[in-house]
Amino acid sequence: MTHCLVRVAIAADAPAAVAVLRASIMQLCVEDHRNDQPTLERWLRNKTTEHFCQWVADPQKLVVVAEVTSVLCGVGAMRRTGDLDLCYVQPGRQRSGVGRAILHACEAQARGWGLTKLELISTATARSFYERHGYLFVGEASVQGYGVLRDYYYVKSLAAAEGAV
Repeated sequence: MTHCLVRVAIAADAPAAVAVLRASIMQLCVEDHRNDQPTLERWLRNKTTEHFCQWVADPQKLVVVAEVTSVLCGVGAMRRTGDLDLCYVQPGRQRSGVGRAILHACEAQARGWGLTKLELISTATARSFYERHGYLFVGEASVQGYGVLRDYYYVKSLAAAEGAV
């Protein structure tokens, strides 16, 4: 496993974080968007530096970034409601421990907030990743207005509180 530092994101991370998000979606999630331009446009429309800065400033969200040798290579985000919104890695970093480190940091913070479960909507591409980390599949639906995308709903019960980010 690669040594990975996960830390709370700051606004200055926006350009690199957005580049990771966009590259991950475009290159690693082809099974999901199938290079359908309207689907990609809708998926990427809020993956901007402006939106990233809004997420970082939102007190109801935790946004984290992962770094390997001081290079930003992963992004995660969750809401205080227990919704995991983002867990993306730079192409070439899959299966290196970066995604796992992001997920563990989010889970630790969720426990610190007193949450008893996390919920997420997975891509087809990431389903096995979440399943390996204890998330249980609870249903599937097509995504209204998003072309070829499907949603895969997952939930994970969290154990007693551990450390927070």
